[in-house]
Amino acid sequence: MRAAARSTVALYRGNRLLNSLMNDRARALFAHVALCLHFVGEPGLTVGAMKELCVRLGLCSPGRCEAVLALMRAAGFFSAAPHADRRRRLLVPTEKLIALQCERWAAHLEAMRLVIPKADDYCAALGDEVFVRAFVISLVEKFIAGLRVLDHAPELEMVAERNAGMVILFNLALAGPAEGPFPPVAPVPLSINAQATTFSVSRKHVLTLLRDAEAQGLLARGGPANDEVTLLPPAREGLEMLFATMFAFLAQCAEDGLRASDMPKWAILAAV
Repeated sequence: MRAAARSTVALYRGNRLLNSLMNDRARALFAHVALCLHFVGEPGLTVGAMKELCVRLGLCSPGRCEAVLALMRAAGFFSAAPHADRRRRLLVPTEKLIALQCERWAAHLEAMRLVIPKADDYCAALGDEVFVRAFVISLVEKFIAGLRVLDHAPELEMVAERNAGMVILFNLALAGPAEGPFPPVAPVPLSINAQATTFSVSRKHVLTLLRDAEAQGLLARGGPANDEVTLLPPAREGLEMLFATMFAFLAQCAEDGLRASDMPKWAILAAV
């Protein structure tokens, strides 16, 4: 858990404009949905198909979807692709987006090696296009079917819905002693300014998050200058369930990817 939390914090890309459009959980799923539409084929990754799927999954509104796509295109994560039907705005993910997603997956898969030895195979397979394709499709298919990591950690739902909420919680947990338990039981130092600066959010946003989490019994603030925070049992247990569920979920999808990478090409096409 400590390794996965550390890698998530290190890879976090704070972006004030994107944060104002979509929370962190939706933004992560947004990239998965886009890659899935691209890999599955018809209708492909079009603006219309992306809007429809984002609304169906409750990720965002059609207008917000189009705004995020435009921002990600400007950042070099998508590019326009020609299509016989000029009414269709076909997009393709760039190598930049795929490399970023592989980096994020690899961070979690490498952490999983400590409890799931086969994660070594998953990490090695990230260089295989067939594996990545099947892995992404499996991730999104399971989400469409109703799998939600937070169903097993509902106490963290409020945190996950806030911009930078989960990475702030991870960062607080990582402030505990390296030799101690994770999540930490003892109080850890708290600097609202440091959290706001690290994750590109306002001090007010961090303070509101902490107050709401305290009201829900997730943490308690204290110390001589209110400069400490203690993660209470609901938060610690929620983090344990969150990581356990995420590891199991990723392992299932990675197994689907390994099976696909072992299949002959004609069988893969038939399956699609």
